[in-house]
Amino acid sequence: MDHRSARRLTLAAALALGLGSVPLYSAAQSQNEPFRVGLLLALSGPAAAYGADERAAIEAVTERANAAGGINGRKIELIVKDTKTNPTEAARLANQVILDDKVIAIIGATTGSETLAFADLAMRSKVPVFPMVGTQSVTDPKEAFSKWMFRMSVPISTDLPASFDRILADKRKRLAIFSEEDAYGQQASAMMAEVAKKSGQVEVVEHASAPKAATDLTAQATRIRNAKPDAVFLATSSTGSAGALLRKLQEVGLEVPVYGMAGIVQKQIIKNGGKAAENLIAPALVNPDEAGPLTELFDLLKNKGGVAGFGALLGANAMATVVQALKAGATDGPSLRDKVETMGPVKGYAAAPIKFSATDHDSWTKETLFYVTVRDGKFKNLDPK
Repeated sequence: MDHRSARRLTLAAALALGLGSVPLYSAAQSQNEPFRVGLLLALSGPAAAYGADERAAIEAVTERANAAGGINGRKIELIVKDTKTNPTEAARLANQVILDDKVIAIIGATTGSETLAFADLAMRSKVPVFPMVGTQSVTDPKEAFSKWMFRMSVPISTDLPASFDRILADKRKRLAIFSEEDAYGQQASAMMAEVAKKSGQVEVVEHASAPKAATDLTAQATRIRNAKPDAVFLATSSTGSAGALLRKLQEVGLEVPVYGMAGIVQKQIIKNGGKAAENLIAPALVNPDEAGPLTELFDLLKNKGGVAGFGALLGANAMATVVQALKAGATDGPSLRDKVETMGPVKGYAAAPIKFSATDHDSWTKETLFYVTVRDGKFKNLDPK
């Protein structure tokens, strides 16, 4: 689903769900009530592996804040909803948490298409959103809703060039692209094709795609093999399709490096890809098998299943940002939005602080990324080239 399709879905869903009468913004919560924050996460469906990690981390940060007395005596209450990795469901639930639960912020969604499905609604309701997605258009300054979006992941424009740098360093010349048919996949595949063309050093010899929920990728793997690439690029954030393609490429006899992006650095990709996952090389925000500089994150989640991938880091940082804004004096959606723009760096749980401003709603830089591969069933850090 591309950006325009997602926006059309937003409007169609709004009409179907009766959102035409949405007020200009949700009223502030009463002083004696907890601060309510909506979590719109993919707890089922193709992106569930991410949603589960995001939820565990968000809950852990919230529990710490509440155990310390909350915010000036007011606790934080999480309103958790399962979007099912479905944009229409995400739009319906956004309407529910904004109008019925009167949340002052939304953390989510887990995917770009879901986020775009309620972006206009959040803007009209003056509820800031902290999406954990790389989809480029979520923070596109040309879009009015971008003023209410604070990205809690690396955008494609940061993540993808890091992956391409590695492709160049490894002297790969013939690249095949596999993409999921959603906003993230379409934007990433188009950007990779453009970056490769501009480089003059890499030729895109094939581009295959599939729906996010697809499990049989025989046709796509065969097309890629027949194009005789010396590398494959995964324009996907789903460990399901990425793992399925890794296995199928090996089955059809193609043994070349497969380059991904930070979103698929999850333990689930090793489970889904099996031995074929050892062909994977990707930039990463976190190595789930090595704490490295992220010991605080690993400590945070040691009693909640541990760190399975970057979803844990994104969820922890998203909630840490909301908590810091509340401590800075935010009391409702508009003031929380303003505090995030002006309160300065957020320490969070990453190797370096993240920071937003009035002109920059992307929180990560290329310097936060490092490279990993898979060896003997575990992620292993690679030396930069």
